[in-house]
Order: sequence, then structure tokens, then C-alpha cells
Amino acid sequence: MSEELHAPGWSAIDLACQRLYGGQVPHQFTSQTAYELETASPLPAISVWEGQRPAHWHYITYGLSELFEKTSPDPEISGFGFELTMRVPRQADETTPPIWPLRALQGLGGYVLRSGKGFDTGHRADLGGPLAPGTDTALTALVCVPDPMLGKLEGPFGSVLFLQVIGVTADELAAMQRLDHEGVVHLMGELDFHGMTDLSRGSYLTHPQKAPIVRRYQLGILLD
Repeated sequence: MSEELHAPGWSAIDLACQRLYGGQVPHQFTSQTAYELETASPLPAISVWEGQRPAHWHYITYGLSELFEKTSPDPEISGFGFELTMRVPRQADETTPPIWPLRALQGLGGYVLRSGKGFDTGHRADLGGPLAPGTDTALTALVCVPDPMLGKLEGPFGSVLFLQVIGVTADELAAMQRLDHEGVVHLMGELDFHGMTDLSRGSYLTHPQKAPIVRRYQLGILLD
């Protein structure tokens, strides 16, 4: 981020990511139509970092919190109070991140900016179709949990929660119906600590190790 633009909120997000990824230079996708709400890319930027163990791409949005100045009335929260993140598996031969998560996050960001309705920990939604349009992925819904590595940032304009979007299947979404927000967060953490969104995976309800975890939460049995 250029210092000439004087974007303290942007710089704070950069710093949080640099603490996690050291001297790595991220892939940066900036928008030419930032904050133009009827376009496909209303968020100013999305950075993508190369995560390890397991190898993955880590997408982070800019623009749902306040980047340049304080304009929202709540002094404790920056903008909507969160930025979105997503993790997707990185193949051994991949040198550039896939485009579909950029489109998904821009779409979600556009919804927030247009509607004025934010997401929160434990939020879940049926997308009514594939998370990546044009694919045959079984992931047709999403849940939101705190990013396991970035957590919350106390920035210059208030707090910013890094909220990770995770793609889930229709039957997984149905299985979460009776869970409160805290239950959703704990369930997703047990299923996959990193919260990967893998378009190629099947339902956890058909997985021999994962299905019993989901069933246990459906029965209200949580481990200490």
C-alpha cells in the first residue's frame, strides 16, 4: 500500500498479515471500481498469501472496515467491524491463486455494502447454487468463523474481526440448523482447524472420521 494514499486502516491490515507471513510479498488484486456498488468488484482490494502446513491460498479483503478515515458512528468498531478471509488448497504446481474465491468474496462484500447488513461469528447462509458458479462442487452454502490465525485487530479506527468464510454442503448446513453461533464455530474447528474451502470435497456426513463429529454436535454433545 502506497504511503502517499495515507490509509491507516489498510496499513494495519497489512501489518497483521505481515506478522503472520513474515517477508512474503502477497498477490494483490485491486479494483478499478472500488465502492461502486453495482459492479462485480466493489471492494478496493483482496490480498492473497501463500499459507503452509497444509499448502493453501489465504485470501483477505480490504474495504468492509474503514481504510482511509473514520466515518462510522461507533468509535469502538471500524466500519462493519470485520474483513472477510478464505482459505483454499494450493496445488503443488500453482503459482497464482484461483480467481473464483476473489469473485466469491467480492460478491459477499458487495452484498454487505449494498444492504448495510454485516456478517458475524457463526453466520451461515444457503447460496442457492455452487459457491463457484460453473463448477460441479457440492459446496452450496457457507458459514463464517473467526479466522484461526488472524483473529481480531485493534486498528486505528476501531476493532476489525477477520471473519473466515468456509464453504459447506447442503446437508452440512441442515445439520447445523439447531446449533447456536458458538456451536457452529466449535463444530467447524473440530472438522478442520484451518477451515479450508475445498471445492472437490464431498460431504463430511459421508466421511468415516468426520461424520461422527457432526452427529455428536447434532445431539448436543460438546467436548471440553
